[in-house]
Amino acid sequence: MRRWPALIAGLGAFALYGATLAPGLTWAHGGADGGDLLAAALTGGVPHPTGYPTYQLALRAAIAITGGEPARAGAWLSAVCAALAAALLSGLAQRMLIALDDRSLTTAEGFHPAAIAAALAGLTWAAAPAVWGQAIITEVYALNALASIALLWLAWRWAEEAGGPALWAAGLVLGLGLGNHLTLALALPGLAAWVWSKRKRVARAGRDVALACAGTLLGLLVYAYLPLAAAARPPVNWGDPLTLPRFLWTVSGRLYAGLAFGLPLADWPARLAGWTGEAMWQFGGPWGALLALAGLWRLQMQDRAWWRATLLVFGAFTIYGIGYNTTDSAVYLIPAWAAAALWIAAAIDWAFRRVQGIAWQAVAAVVLLAALPAASLVRNWSTHDLRNDREARDFLSAALAEAEEDSIILTSGDRSTFALWYGVYGLRQRSDLAVLNVNLHGYDWYDATFARVHGDLLPPATPLEESLVALAARRPVYRADDLELPGMVEERTGVLVRLRPAP
Repeated sequence: MRRWPALIAGLGAFALYGATLAPGLTWAHGGADGGDLLAAALTGGVPHPTGYPTYQLALRAAIAITGGEPARAGAWLSAVCAALAAALLSGLAQRMLIALDDRSLTTAEGFHPAAIAAALAGLTWAAAPAVWGQAIITEVYALNALASIALLWLAWRWAEEAGGPALWAAGLVLGLGLGNHLTLALALPGLAAWVWSKRKRVARAGRDVALACAGTLLGLLVYAYLPLAAAARPPVNWGDPLTLPRFLWTVSGRLYAGLAFGLPLADWPARLAGWTGEAMWQFGGPWGALLALAGLWRLQMQDRAWWRATLLVFGAFTIYGIGYNTTDSAVYLIPAWAAAALWIAAAIDWAFRRVQGIAWQAVAAVVLLAALPAASLVRNWSTHDLRNDREARDFLSAALAEAEEDSIILTSGDRSTFALWYGVYGLRQRSDLAVLNVNLHGYDWYDATFARVHGDLLPPATPLEESLVALAARRPVYRADDLELPGMVEERTGVLVRLRPAP
């Protein structure tokens, strides 16, 4: 098995991400959550549900290893995860293609269609705008992509070797991956169908499945990190998961339960149209989508078990992504695009095997390189090059400079809240400031954490509006977002608005 396709895909992806990486805190590509994830990692705390313990441990390690700007370390973590995922995807594609047509692995001239197709598929997926956008910011989705592709790779190896430890390793990856993002469970129907299809070929398939379940349970122990972190009473402590009800509230993501499959029926046509646009332009252009369909047809003809497995993975993540009622739900489609990249590999390989002559095959490889990953680079470079992105950093710097000593800053949105948490709690740049999210006020865990960190600024059992008016009479109060606060007059200072009691 030649390893250079995986190396090319992985190193090519890493070079792309390194060249366009966000240099610090960013709001680009839906990256507002990065401030919360970073603040939690820097304070040993618990970020927003589901707590992401696997990611938190990885992020803390990345910050410790790289040093310097923590947000930059978070972006590098995503880049490494996405590049590894591209390499694994390329290696899986190569194994798949060899199995599809092992009678003619090479042509007479020594050309390797499976290897070329695998490298192209890995590079094409790495350059897809959805993947690229998440690979250069601090977020959990690059790690989720790595876990989903690793599951497919390990499941294939298990069948290829007719059993063995690969399925146990897949179970461990599943458990740890669920500790990063619960949507990894959407890969289970496809994996189950694949394992079931091989049950007669693998002598001790039942034992391997049992070991995989044990591996999953072992991996899920990563969630013990959350109560251990909460016990230290950090300033970022979503849910305060020290009791069983609080723990379950946090890890289940109950706060966002209404979003899953919560898209109103009237919005489905527009969302489907948006998904169609995503599918048409993920792989360089419409020709990429056509290649994926051609490869899907080839798999259906030559390996129905793998065709079924990849189609189930694609379908599960696609339906979830379409039905999730947020504007950035396209990030949930990244594992679906990985399945589609495998189909593209099947189509490219099929085409190469029917082109006679090394010269024509080389020309075809160059054309496909230009039409797929290179076309995606040209189309998306201006929106995905974050080297000069400063919006979030400028907001944070300005807010911290404008706020007077011992101020309280009111927020309501994720962008301002998490950026300020990162600066005030994570980096400890202005420890005299208090950041109050008015939408979280009222949750007992949030109010208790705020009181523990900032003292008794807000009297209990007092309406927030009344407390803020009284507070503004004795210390500076600002708002960073649009808020309706009766009894206050406003004075804009820059990115913040100073609030004073009305005369």
